[in-house]
Amino acid sequence: MKRNVLVLFSILMVSVFAKAQSIKGKLVDEHQKALTYANVVLEKSDSTFVAGQISDGKGILHFPKVSEGDYRLIISCMGYKTLYIELHGFKHSVNLGTLLMEEDSQQLSEVTVTATNMSLTADKIMVYPNQKQVNASANGIDLLRNLMLPRIHVNPIGNTINTNDGGGVQLCINGRKASQDEVSALQPSEIVRVELQEDPGIRYGNISVVINYVVRRFDVGGSVGYNGQQSVKSLFGRHNINGKLNFGKSEFGFFYNTEHLIFEKMWSKRNEVFAFEDGRTYHRSVTTVPHGQKEIHHRGAITYNFQNDNDYMLNIIVGFENHNVPNYLEEGNLLTEEFSNSMTNRRNWSHNRSTTPYLDIYYQKKMKNNQFLAFNAVGTYINTSNRNEYEEFQNKETIVNYYSAVNGEKFSLITEGIYEKGFNNGTRLTIGIKHTQSYTDNVYSGTLKYNTQMNQANTYAYLQYKGRIGKLNYRLGVGTNRTWFKQKDKDDYDIWSINPQFNLNYTFTEQISASLTGSLSTMTPSLSQLSSADQLIDSLQIKRGNPSLKPYDYYRLNFRLNYQKEKVNIGLFGIYNHRENPIMTHVYRENDKFIHSFANHDRYQYLGVGMNVRIGLLWNILQLSGSITNDMQWSRGVDYYHRHNSLGFSLNSSLFYKNFVFTASYHQQSDSFFGETLNTGEKLLYFSGQYRIKRINLGLMWLNPFSGQYKRNNDFLNKYAGNTYQYNIDDTARMIWATLSWNLSLGRKYKSESKRINNKDFDSGII
Repeated sequence: MKRNVLVLFSILMVSVFAKAQSIKGKLVDEHQKALTYANVVLEKSDSTFVAGQISDGKGILHFPKVSEGDYRLIISCMGYKTLYIELHGFKHSVNLGTLLMEEDSQQLSEVTVTATNMSLTADKIMVYPNQKQVNASANGIDLLRNLMLPRIHVNPIGNTINTNDGGGVQLCINGRKASQDEVSALQPSEIVRVELQEDPGIRYGNISVVINYVVRRFDVGGSVGYNGQQSVKSLFGRHNINGKLNFGKSEFGFFYNTEHLIFEKMWSKRNEVFAFEDGRTYHRSVTTVPHGQKEIHHRGAITYNFQNDNDYMLNIIVGFENHNVPNYLEEGNLLTEEFSNSMTNRRNWSHNRSTTPYLDIYYQKKMKNNQFLAFNAVGTYINTSNRNEYEEFQNKETIVNYYSAVNGEKFSLITEGIYEKGFNNGTRLTIGIKHTQSYTDNVYSGTLKYNTQMNQANTYAYLQYKGRIGKLNYRLGVGTNRTWFKQKDKDDYDIWSINPQFNLNYTFTEQISASLTGSLSTMTPSLSQLSSADQLIDSLQIKRGNPSLKPYDYYRLNFRLNYQKEKVNIGLFGIYNHRENPIMTHVYRENDKFIHSFANHDRYQYLGVGMNVRIGLLWNILQLSGSITNDMQWSRGVDYYHRHNSLGFSLNSSLFYKNFVFTASYHQQSDSFFGETLNTGEKLLYFSGQYRIKRINLGLMWLNPFSGQYKRNNDFLNKYAGNTYQYNIDDTARMIWATLSWNLSLGRKYKSESKRINNKDFDSGII
C-alpha cells in the first residue's frame, strides 16, 4: 500500500513538473553586477527558433513554459563574449544559477539563428535581429526594412513606413511614441528586438499598427553616428547625424536630419471638365513644360534624460522642424476644347515655408504594488508663410492675375497623463486623460484679405482593462471625447462622444492564433477644414473650408488569423471600416465660381482582404516575404455615389553572404479612394547591395531600373468640376543611390527606461 502511494505521488510530481518546466538564470559581469538588456535566444538543437527575450533590470532570464527536448541558449550583449549553453535531454525545470558574461574588446561573434527569429505572443509579434541583419542595416529604419515584418512596407524614397492595407503606423522606442527621425538615429547594434502590435489599444486612437523598438541605453560612455543617402543622378539626398553622451544617471543626446528633394526635370498634365447650370461644358487641359523643384527639410533636437534606476525618469526634448519650398514655378499652355482657336498661357508661382519649434517634457514614476504613473506636456509654436501667384495671359496680355499670401501663427499645449495598475492574476488596468488647447491666427492678404482666429480644445479620457481567460486574451476599453471649437465672428460648437473598443485573441495551438478587434471612434474636422477663408485657385475655382462641419463616427472591425512554425509565418486578414456622415470634399456653384469645400456626406465603406507570408532564413542566407491585398471602397455623398476595387501586392527577398547583403523588392500599392478623390497606387522596384567594413556600411540602390519615368495619377470624379491629373518625375526613374553609414559606440553597461507618451502638433490650420 505504501509503495503504491509512493508511486502515485511520484507520478503526480512528475506530472506537475511536466506542466511547469522552466529555464531560469541570472547574468552578471566580471564585477558581479547584474547584466541587463542582454539578448537571450532559445532554439532547438537543429537551430529552430523557439523564443527570445532580454534580461530584466536584475539580469534575470526566464522561459516559463518549455516542452521536453534538446535546446541551446544563445546569450549576447554588446561588449561581451557570446555565451552558448547546451541543454540536451531537457525534461525538468532547471535553474542555471549565476552566469558570467566575459568582456570582449572585439566585435561580438555572430549569433546564428538559422530558422525564423520571430516569436508570437497573444498581442504582438517579436522579432530578434540576428547579427547578419544588424550588420546589413545603417539605422533603425533600415533594420526594419531588412526584418521584413508582416504587413509593413518601408518606402526607400522617403523612408516612409505604412501597412500594405494603408493603415496608420505609430513608431515607439521602449514603449513611448517616437518620431521617424528618432528611429533613424538609432544604431542597429543598440536594438534588442522589434515588436509589432496590431490594433494596439484605445490610447492610440485610429492607429492600425504600433512598431516598438526595444533598445539598450548606456550608463557610461556614449555613441555618435552618421547615415546618409544621396542620388548620383540628382541632388536628391537625406543625411542624419546623431550622438549620445552618458554620465551616470544622465544622458545628453542630439540628432539632426536634413533632406534635399531637388528635381531637375518634372512636368504634369491635367484634364478638366466643368459643367454649368445652363448645360454648357468646358473641357480644359494644361500641360506644363519641364521644370525643376526644390524642397528642403531640416529637423533636429537636443535631448536630456535623467533616470534613477528603475524608480523614476525625467526626459526633456527641445526640437524644431523647418520645411521650405522656395520659388516653385509651373508654366504651361491652357487649352479649351470649345475654343480650339485660342490658347492661353498659364503661370503658377509659389513659395511655402513653415518653422515649428517645440518643447517636450516627460516624467514617469514606478510605484509600489505594480503601479505606474506618467505625465507628458508638449508646447508647440507653428509659424507659416505661404505665397502664391496665378496668372493667365494671351499674346502677352494679362487676362487673370491673382496673388495670395498667408502668414500664420499657432500656439498649442498638449498634456497627457497615464495611470496603470497590474494585478496578481496578470490583468492590468489603464486610465488616461489627454487635453489639447490651441490658438490660431492666420492673416490672408493679396487679392482677397481675411483674418481668421480660431480657438480649439479637445479632451479625451479613456479606460482599458486587459486580462486572460484560458486561451483567450481580451482587452476592453472605453473613451469619452469632448471637442470645442470657436472661430472669430462665428458660432462655437461643443461636441461629446463615447468611443468603445475591444480586442479578442485566441490561441488554438502553439502555431495558430486568431484575433478580432472592433472600435468606434469620433473623427473631428481639422482647423484647415473649418476655416472659412477663401483661397483662389484660378479664374473658375475657389478653395474654402466649412465652419459648419461636425465630427462623425468611424466604425472598424478587423479579423486576423496567424500561423507560425519554424521558418514560416502566414497571416490572413480581413478589415472592414464604416464612416457615418464622413467629412469629404464637396463642390458647389457660387457667383459663377466652382467652390471646392468640405461637407458631412452620407457614408464611406472599406473592405480589405489579404494574406502575408514571411520565410527565413533559408540555408542561413535567404529571406523572403510577400503580401497581397484586395481593396473594395464605396463613397456615398449628398450628390454622388462611387465604387472602386483595386489589388496591391509586394515581393521581397534578401540574400546575406558574409559582410554583403543583396535585396530585391517590388511593391504595387493598392489605390487610395476617399470621397471623390482617387490616387493610384505607387509602383516601386528596386535592387540594392550593401557591404560592411568594421563600423562603416557602404551601399548602392537602383530604383525603377526598367522605367524611363516615374509617374502618378490623381483623379477627382466630381460631376461639376472633375479632373484627371498626372505628374512625372524623370529624376526618380533609374535613380542610383549611394548610401553610407558610420557608427561608433563607447559604453560598457546598459540600463534602460524610456518615456511612454510623446505628443506633437503640426496642424497649422491653413487651408
